[in-house]
Amino acid sequence: ERNWVIKDYDEEFRMVAAKDNQQVRLLRTQVIHIHDDEDDDDVCLNICNYCRKTLLKMRYYDRRKRRTVFFSCVLLLLLLMVLLVTTFVRESGSVIVTDDGRQQSASPIVADESAQLQHSSTDTIISSAAAVSTISEVTIPEPFNTTIANINEPFETGRDVPYFFHIPRAAGSTVKDILGRCAYVRIAWNATATMEGLKHARDTQLVQSGQVDMITTQYLHEGATLFDGQEHRGRCFTFMRHPIERAVSLFHYLGIASHEPTYDPQLRYISIEMWARSKRIEHNWMTRFLSNELLGDLTPRHLEIAKAVLRQKCLVGLMEEKSESWLRFQKFFGWQFYTQEMRECRDELLNWKWSGKHRHDLVPEDSPAWELLYKQNILDMELYDYARQLFVEQRSLFQSD
Repeated sequence: ERNWVIKDYDEEFRMVAAKDNQQVRLLRTQVIHIHDDEDDDDVCLNICNYCRKTLLKMRYYDRRKRRTVFFSCVLLLLLLMVLLVTTFVRESGSVIVTDDGRQQSASPIVADESAQLQHSSTDTIISSAAAVSTISEVTIPEPFNTTIANINEPFETGRDVPYFFHIPRAAGSTVKDILGRCAYVRIAWNATATMEGLKHARDTQLVQSGQVDMITTQYLHEGATLFDGQEHRGRCFTFMRHPIERAVSLFHYLGIASHEPTYDPQLRYISIEMWARSKRIEHNWMTRFLSNELLGDLTPRHLEIAKAVLRQKCLVGLMEEKSESWLRFQKFFGWQFYTQEMRECRDELLNWKWSGKHRHDLVPEDSPAWELLYKQNILDMELYDYARQLFVEQRSLFQSD
C-alpha cells in the first residue's frame, strides 16, 4: 500500500512540479526519501496524506486563478471594444475635404498640419437672425477684394480668368469635366487643389504664363493671390448645394469611394446619425471657406463676410437649378460648344452621367439625423437661403437673353 501510494503521488508530483512550485518539489523529495526507508511507513503515509491535501488545495487555487484570468481577459476585451467605438465616434480627423469629398491634411500655410477644418461642437457660433441683422457693414478680406472683379463688371476677354470656387459634392467635378472634356478648356486640375499647389502656382506665375484658361480650387482666398488685379483678374463663380443634402452625399460617398485617398469603409457600418454626432462631421464648411476663417470659431460676422463675397464677387449657381445655372455660366464666360458631339458631351455629363454619381437614401426632414446635421450647419443653412435669393437677383444679368 505504501509503495502504491508513493508511486501514485510521485506521478502527480512530477506533473505539478513542472509548474516550478518549490513546495511540491520539496514534498516529492521527502516522499522519495521515505520510500527508501523500510521503517518509516507511518511517516510516509502521513506525508502522503498531507500531500493529498496540498494537491487538492493547489488544484482549487489553480482553477480559481484560471477563472480569474479568463474573466479578466473577457473584461479587457470588452473595454477595448468600447474604447474603439468611443474613439471612432469622438475622433477628430485632421483633414480638409477637397474634390467631391476627398480629404487631405491641413497645410502649414494655413496653420499647424495637425489642425482640423472640421471643428468640434465647442465652436462658438451665434446664429440667430436678430444677431446677424445687427451687422450691416463688413469688409471683404484682401487680396480677394482687389484681385477678384465685382460681379456687375463686364467680363473682359484676355484680362479676366474664370475662377471656380469648388464646393465638395456640389457639381464641382461636373463643371471641370464639361469644360475640360467637352469644351477643351485648359484647367489646372490638381495644381491648385492644395495649399502647397497654390503656393507653387503663385511662385511660377501660372495665371500670368497663359498656360491655363481657368483656375479652380476650394481655397477661395488663397487662390485669389494668383491674380494681380490689374492685367489678370479672377472672375468668381460657384455651384452651391443645400448643406444637409451635401453632408448626406459626402457621408455616403466617402464610404464607397475606394479610389479616393480618404476612402473610409467604416462609414458603411455606422448610421449617418452616429456620424453626425462625431467630430468628423463638417461644421459650416461654406461659411468657413467664403469668409476665410478655416480654423477659428465662427461668429455672425463671418456669415456676413460670406454673404458679401457671394453678393459682390461671385456668379452663383444652384444644384437645384443646375440647367439654368450652367446656361448662365456658359453665357457669362462665353464658352462655346460648336459641334453636336461637344453639345452631347455637355448634356450627358450635366444631366445623367456626371462624375462621382451614386445613389443613397435621403434623410427625412423630421428625423434626428436631420436635426443633428442642421445644428452642425446653422450658418450654412442661412447662407444657402441667401444664395437662393442672389440666384433670383442675378437673373437681371441675363435679362436680354
